[in-house]
Amino acid sequence: MKKSSKAFRRIEPYLYLLPSSLLIVFMLGYPISYNIIISFFDWTLKNSEKTFNGLDNYIKILTDDKFFPILQNTLVWTILGVLLQMVVGIGLALVVDHMTRGKKYLRTIALIPWLIPGVVTALTWKWMLLSDIGIINFFLKLIGVTDANVLFMSDPKIALFTLIFVNLWKASPFWFLMITAGLQNKPIDQIESAKLEGAKSYHVLRHVILPHLSPVITSTGILTTIWTLNYFDLIWVTTKGGPMDATTTLPIYTYRMAFEFNNFGGSAALAVISLILVSLVCIPYLKKMFGDLKEQGVL
Repeated sequence: MKKSSKAFRRIEPYLYLLPSSLLIVFMLGYPISYNIIISFFDWTLKNSEKTFNGLDNYIKILTDDKFFPILQNTLVWTILGVLLQMVVGIGLALVVDHMTRGKKYLRTIALIPWLIPGVVTALTWKWMLLSDIGIINFFLKLIGVTDANVLFMSDPKIALFTLIFVNLWKASPFWFLMITAGLQNKPIDQIESAKLEGAKSYHVLRHVILPHLSPVITSTGILTTIWTLNYFDLIWVTTKGGPMDATTTLPIYTYRMAFEFNNFGGSAALAVISLILVSLVCIPYLKKMFGDLKEQGVL
């Protein structure tokens, strides 16, 4: 009886997790599995019978002249966007943390862009960035930065970077929120000891505060990378991937492949490629998380 009771205690926590785990597997596992399966079929409006074609969808995508420029757009959009969000979010959190007055009000104001729905954000910035009647061009000409209207959404050279800036305004408050939460339990004793020993503010930030914030920065970076990589609303509402595919990313191309080109098999293959990219981002984080759990004796 003792052996059976010990065995039951070991598996008891997993029994509590079983219902939610089955629900997650059904809600996520089925759509992902179905998407992977149809990516090996020729499924279009012309061929609704779903003819098996093996790796043809993947071969066509990888040999398409559009794919690698779009992949490059996706990487620039994601990497540059997340790095800027991190720098602005951490910087703003550190500035507000050192303030003695107005912290509550500034924290509330800083979170407003993140709370606004994505479509509302996209439409608002689209109107403000219009080349002829947009308020941004009006102020740029008013202060003498430029004499001509800047084609923020129409110039292929700057359209993607314009959207990265808009997404920075939208997403950096999440970094601010997470870093602010991490700063609430910062090691005051270590900071005061470092200052007593003559350490400058830069050294305190580098050797005490940032290492303390490392777990928060890692988890927030993973989340924002996944969200940015899969972000659809802003790009679709403002430019629909134009001009000349300058702002087309993998989510935009996947949507167009399905609902404009009516190639559902190719769209599924693109979705699988996006899933692989997201998985590559998640693997280091999962390794670190499981490593920490092992050190704590949970696993």
